[in-house]
Amino acid sequence: MLQTIAEVDMPPNHPTVLINGINANLSQPIRFLPGRRYRLRVISMSFTYWFKVRLPGHTMQVIEADGISSRPSVVDGLDLCPGQRYSVIITAKESLEFNYALNVTFYNDFIVDIPGLTTLYHHIPIVYHNNAPVKTYPVIEDHEVIWADELAMEPRDEQILLEPVDQHIVRSVKALPKDLGVPIYAFGNYSYAPVPVLPLFTALTTGDLALLPSTYAPQLNAIILQHNHIVELELRNPDSVIVHTFHSHGHAFQVVESGPVHKNSSIPVKRFKGRQPMRRDTITLALGQYVKVRIQADNPGVWFQHCHQEQHNLSGLGFTLIEAPDVMQRTLRMPSEMMEFCRMLGHPTQGNSAGRAGSDMTGIEQPIAISGSANSISDTV
Repeated sequence: MLQTIAEVDMPPNHPTVLINGINANLSQPIRFLPGRRYRLRVISMSFTYWFKVRLPGHTMQVIEADGISSRPSVVDGLDLCPGQRYSVIITAKESLEFNYALNVTFYNDFIVDIPGLTTLYHHIPIVYHNNAPVKTYPVIEDHEVIWADELAMEPRDEQILLEPVDQHIVRSVKALPKDLGVPIYAFGNYSYAPVPVLPLFTALTTGDLALLPSTYAPQLNAIILQHNHIVELELRNPDSVIVHTFHSHGHAFQVVESGPVHKNSSIPVKRFKGRQPMRRDTITLALGQYVKVRIQADNPGVWFQHCHQEQHNLSGLGFTLIEAPDVMQRTLRMPSEMMEFCRMLGHPTQGNSAGRAGSDMTGIEQPIAISGSANSISDTV
């Protein structure tokens, strides 16, 4: 028996896919000329669903991920989490005998599939000749497909592995279930929430106190980075039941390693395979797994790090990197228009997160603490 939308506790609007602004199954054909090489730019603007993209009968050469050029790597398809981007080169066949279909599958394990409403498979015509038949291929399992994998890619600029590590930071996804709706999440000990004073203003106006975590409200999950330090972030998704994405502002990180959070798991440990680790700014955090990424703190600023699934982001799954606040104070100046805009809205523009001195957070809402897997920040010698 089919369940109604109300019975599965879903909103009345079912998921749909737009490609270049229109219904995916109504997309205009893409015309290929024999022997020509085409660059296909794939951007996942989703905030909930993952996308798999394949063109059976053709291979793809991946040449870019999240804006970072890569050495060409040959794959069968792309598996994109929300926010990821790829560029691939596809070489057209020499024959006009057949047309083909670019297959786009959208999926997410934690959203209920409603037969008749949730369309999972979309096909965009790849046309070589108007009168040619469409070439069909047998269905193959995902494990038989070579998917694009950042751990198997190398950056074109050959940036070497960042080492030695000065600071190792562990952040675990935590969830506080609710009776209905999306849980309250945290990427640290507290669920992320906005505060009266933007952390950038705090970093710029509190002098040496900007180097102290206590100057920032707990719900910012603020981490202070020293200028030019090499930082390894170990991002864990141990117990949250569902897969997440991680998106970094301010940096494209080196993807170094992935593996199981729990020691008794059969999930293998994987390290980057090439001479240099690939960089990107968005990555999947699979259930029960960790990912290690590295950055160099050479971009002074306040950078939000968060889940790219919008409902999780709004539910507190984020933390803040306060990068080189001492350098910020010497080199950055807020535009006068920004200051005036904040004054018009009644937002304070100086002091700690509460607009006060030192660690006095009077007036700040009590942060939501979430227990669970340990988080840590440690300096490495």
